[in-house]
Formats: sequence, structure tokens, C-alpha cells
Amino acid sequence: MLEIAFPMSMRHFSLHFVLLISLGWVASCSSSTQTAQYRDAGPWAAGVTTLSLGDRSVEVWYPADPASVEGREPYSYFIRDALPEALDLILPAEINPPFVTDAYRDVSASTDGPFPLVIFAHGFASYRNQSTFLTTHLASWGFVVMSVDYLERGLGSVLGEQPENSIDDDALTRMVVVLGAAENDAEGGLLEGRISTERIAITGHSAGGGTSIRFGGEPDVVTYIPLSAGISADSMITLPDKPSLWLTGDIDAVAELEGVERAFGKASPPARLVVIDDVGHLGPSDICAIGESGGGVIQIALDRGLPVPDNLVRLGTDGCQADALPPEEGWPPVRHFVTAQLRWAFGIDPEPVGLSQAVAADIPEAPFTYQEALE
Repeated sequence: MLEIAFPMSMRHFSLHFVLLISLGWVASCSSSTQTAQYRDAGPWAAGVTTLSLGDRSVEVWYPADPASVEGREPYSYFIRDALPEALDLILPAEINPPFVTDAYRDVSASTDGPFPLVIFAHGFASYRNQSTFLTTHLASWGFVVMSVDYLERGLGSVLGEQPENSIDDDALTRMVVVLGAAENDAEGGLLEGRISTERIAITGHSAGGGTSIRFGGEPDVVTYIPLSAGISADSMITLPDKPSLWLTGDIDAVAELEGVERAFGKASPPARLVVIDDVGHLGPSDICAIGESGGGVIQIALDRGLPVPDNLVRLGTDGCQADALPPEEGWPPVRHFVTAQLRWAFGIDPEPVGLSQAVAADIPEAPFTYQEALE
């Protein structure tokens, strides 16, 4: 069984140029450039828009020209929007902290595309916007990122609001890819000609890491990147024969380090593992930065004395505790390594850039250990 989120559970090259230099797998080799050049935002601004897919929404982040966002306010989301009505009515109306993202709502997409598609899969008891610190960053480096509400394991479902129609993870993820292709072909649409879906990548957090493992075996996937996800000792799963990056924190008490290391050890080469010191389960998410005391809706409910099941408290606050690395300090290595892996897997960087322990000097606020198995 997968050990996932909850035991239940160059300016950038245009893709035309990328396709010329990436007809097949890029050779596995050590990094030729040893700098963390993807830790900070890239040459594009990030736009964001919301699409519908039946009974659920899909958030899409995409590259935009920096000039198009001048004078505009960045988009903020509110975690209460993901709550079932019954719980929303219990919380005081004034308790609705925003999370200010690095994206701008419905701005024109850059004409430099089409851009490669990356799927983001959220975790158990979570929601599509849970990791905008990463999804907006990827858009700034020339990727279109699509994140659907996996309602079957979402925050609303865990709190009592089940979807009318249940959809299998893999089927839903494929529906998102098909939606991306349709938006690319939609004449006059915001994303017309901006999304390449011939070759895609997938990343996901916790239970979404499990989704990335399962969907990672699809023929059009060039790499899969599980965040805070591993496999159990008795797991019979066959990991995809694709390049992978495993990223976690060393104090994760939900998807424990042993399980992540086990998955990395079983993964087909080239495989990479990054373990960040003093980062817990929610480190690769926005959640620990939401609200006055961090921890998002679970901590807000606890602060108001509302009853929350112990298992959900554990899942919803792991990594937000006082002895954990502040979330903003843990994000740079996640941003850098995920971006570097994607750029290498898509052939944008013919040789790996900064996929090495040597980049630690450029990320002093978040010590980490890096391992790789290239053959």
C-alpha cells in the first residue's frame, strides 16, 4: 500500500525549440551547473485562471508577460471557500484569513508558448490551491500548471461533504490533461496556443504524491515528483520506469522518512531524493503560512475550540509546530529542485542544472541532504 498523506487515505525557450533538443530522454549525468538558479522567480509573471470540470474546479497557473501585471494586485484565495457549508456556518464570519499568492487573475498569457503542462495533485483533506508557493513559481519559469479538486479526498469531503459522483484519481487526472488540450485549441480563449500536452509531468503532495506515482507510468509523462509521499514496507507497487524526484522533510510524522527513502531506493534511475531539515508534512504547501498562528483551517478550528478528530489534527498541523522551519524558509529548496527536475526532464536544460548537494550554499536558510541514483 502507498504510504501517502494520511494513513487512510530564458527568457525561457519556446516549446518549439525544446522539441528540437529533446527527441528522447536526456542522458543521465551529474549536474554541469552547480547553482540554485531556480530558487527565485523566473522571467515570467504568473497568471491564474479557474476552469470547470463537471462538479469541480481546476486552477491553472500560466506564464504571463511582466508588463501585463504592472499596477495590478496579486490574487488571494480564502481557505473557507474549500469548507462544507455546515462548518463554514460555525466559524465566526470575521475568521477568513487570505493567502496572497504570486499570481494575477486572468491576465493575458505570454505569447512565448506553448508551454509544457505540469499536473499538481493536492493531498488528503486539502484543496487545489494548497501549494501556490510552488505552482506560481513554476509558471514564472515557463510551465502551465493545472490543479483539480480531488473532491473524493478533499477538505470538504473529509469534513462531511461528499461529491455526488466519485471519480478515480487516474481518470480524473487524465480528464485534466484533456481539458488542457481543449483550452489550448479553444479559439480566442485565454490559453489558446499556450499549453503543450504531448509530453507532461506530474507532481503532488502527500496523497497527491501517491497520485503522481500511479499516474507517472502513463506514456506521456516525462517525470513524476512525489512531495511528502513514500511507500510502506509491504507495498507491492511497481514504481514507474520514469525519472523521479522525491522530496520530503526529515521531521514528517505522517509520511515518515523511512517510507520515502524506501520508495527512492526502489525507483528506476535516474532518481533523486531531497530531504530538508526541520520540515514536516505540510512543508511543501501554503498551509502553515495561513492564519495568525499558521496551520490553516484546522488550526483556526482548534483556536476556536471546535472539535477536530485527532487524526485530522495530526495531518493538518504536522510541520506547522514551533520547532519546525518557518514555511517561507523551507520553500526555496522545493521551488529550486522541482523546477530543475522539470526543466531537465522536458529537455529545456540539456544537462541538469543545480541537481546536486553543491547548491546548498545558495539556500542557507534551509539545510538539506541530496542523493541521486543515476544508473
